[in-house]
Amino acid sequence: METYSVELAASLALPFEVTTLVLPGRPDGRPPSLPSYGLFLFKAMVYCLLHGRGFSHVVLGDLILFPAALCCRLVRKQRRVVVVYGLDLVYGQRKGLLPRLYAAYFSLFRACQGLFSSVVAISTCTADLARKAGLLRVETVHPSLPATPLTNAGVDGVDLPVHFVRARRRILQFGRLVTRKGALWFAQNVLPQLPDDVEMFVVGSAHGYDDLDALKSCGRTHYLGPMPADMLAALIRNADAVIMPNIPSPAGAQDVEGFGLVAIETSSLGGLLVASRLQGISDAVLDGVTGLLVEPGDAAAWRQALTRLLDEPMEQRLRRRAIAQQQTHEHYSRQRMSDSFTKLFAATQ
Repeated sequence: METYSVELAASLALPFEVTTLVLPGRPDGRPPSLPSYGLFLFKAMVYCLLHGRGFSHVVLGDLILFPAALCCRLVRKQRRVVVVYGLDLVYGQRKGLLPRLYAAYFSLFRACQGLFSSVVAISTCTADLARKAGLLRVETVHPSLPATPLTNAGVDGVDLPVHFVRARRRILQFGRLVTRKGALWFAQNVLPQLPDDVEMFVVGSAHGYDDLDALKSCGRTHYLGPMPADMLAALIRNADAVIMPNIPSPAGAQDVEGFGLVAIETSSLGGLLVASRLQGISDAVLDGVTGLLVEPGDAAAWRQALTRLLDEPMEQRLRRRAIAQQQTHEHYSRQRMSDSFTKLFAATQ
């Protein structure tokens, strides 16, 4: 959500003059507390009442802020758009008090959705979930490639981990470890079927990940922990394959991959990506161009796809890297995101 909002503001700044209202996260990286959300919503409502008359377009990056759109409507009949994400649409189905309260709030949002000329979903999967949840006028606009230390990392002067350097063929998975990302499933079900010289390297935070010990105990599997952006970029560029072996969330977890930012980060750096054809990941991979999509949970299909990729001649692999990098920068550009919203605004005048 935060990345999409940052990129959206930068994209809209290309054709428009943009004013942003931002709720900062906490210093340790955790999301804001519920009281902070409530205070920010109050501030946004007051701002919209006082200044909403000066804006012809209003974009809400979080549906929780929808009362601010009502305040804008009270002072001017402008075009309003709200962005929704995968978790927005499934969180209310979880068990517990907070999900029940959120479900009630979402019902109120759904009843007030006439405030918005469009509901923007970040992927086809998210758009389908939005329509199933009863939302109308849903359009899909993909995120643009974020300008971050990772995607802007240089290529020289990085010392790679010793285990990575010594391995003959390397498979990399990166990102925050959660069960649905499939690292343990891959290490247990796919890696043993690959040639003995193939090793798996996992990078990312394991905070709250219950399967870390089981993952570390898998043969030919190395957990490297979080890493600086320049080193991670070097790992992506030097890996023989980067994987996103996502699997459906465990029963009752009610979580989805809204888009799959790791996919476009990988291909933008020329990484050789193999990913599950699951949820929003399918929108983040141009199959056969910026990566390969494989059926989730199908160990035989994963083995076949990776074996073909690992055995390709070097010239073909270099060509894959160059094409993936070029096409990612073109297809997921800020200009394309800007054009999509500009057309959306024009269509709802």
